[in-house]
Amino acid sequence: MSHPQDEKIPELTVLIASFNARSTIKACLDSLRGQRTARCFEIILVDSGTDGTAELVASQYPEVQLLHSPRRLYCGDARNWGIAQARAPLVALLDADCVVLDNWIEAVWEAHRHPHLTVAGAVHNGSRSLASWVYYFCEFSLWVPARYPRLIREAPGCALSMKRAAFERFGPFPEKTYCSDTVFHWRMQSAGEQVLFWPTIAIYHTYQKGWGDLLSHIAEHRRYFAAIQVREKGWGRARRLIAMSALPLLPFLLTGAVAWRLRRAPRLYLPFLAAALPMFLGFCARSCGEMLGYWRPQLTIASRQYSTTATQ
Repeated sequence: MSHPQDEKIPELTVLIASFNARSTIKACLDSLRGQRTARCFEIILVDSGTDGTAELVASQYPEVQLLHSPRRLYCGDARNWGIAQARAPLVALLDADCVVLDNWIEAVWEAHRHPHLTVAGAVHNGSRSLASWVYYFCEFSLWVPARYPRLIREAPGCALSMKRAAFERFGPFPEKTYCSDTVFHWRMQSAGEQVLFWPTIAIYHTYQKGWGDLLSHIAEHRRYFAAIQVREKGWGRARRLIAMSALPLLPFLLTGAVAWRLRRAPRLYLPFLAAALPMFLGFCARSCGEMLGYWRPQLTIASRQYSTTATQ
């Protein structure tokens, strides 16, 4: 990997957004230190937490370019700032609570030999608690491991890599809000662009929090999703009411959708069955969050806060 002071231009930038990630950042960065590759890559960590993550990284990982903000940054804000500092033609996003296999850099590079502007990796559950399986199925079932590459509509922020042309065309990420990567993909879809799913790019997500945090996290993020959808797509009251009327069915539909997606990874059916009931409750929390977002979107994302300009 390259150091910030290296003159050689890196071939790939790994960009990590961090907020109070002291308990997970070491495993994340250690997995990047262990890469088996001859390619020159740089790591940019954008941190806005208060738990000492920045100090830990500065003292133990001198190869990491550290950007620290004294104010809380959402993922979109952090990624815009980091990409503005990135030097490589490829940018791979990674979350601070994820680890990767030692062939990850090579797998990302191999996938981007194809002409697609963006690539999604396969997301694995890196924990083994019941809560982690519920979170995994609620958040990442679209990107379960599979045998073959395919075209999909969107990638998760923790497993998205892109050519610089993608960000120049469809960026920056919306700021001061959750779900900024969702808006990025809506822009791509409007232009007829799809994401290449590359299964050998393996990301392991770790979930260490409890049930209360899980349900509140799902509800809050989906509240933002609904409000952003109203704002970005110009939904009026009638369209919002139609969406709200379907929400009571959503937990049933999503549970069935997860079961259908697992046909690509049948070994996950056993943890799926074990997590089915609390997962259904997670989808209920998702429905409640979206209901609030559609009902009062202006209270979720105020006009004076929502921004699509890059952090300077």
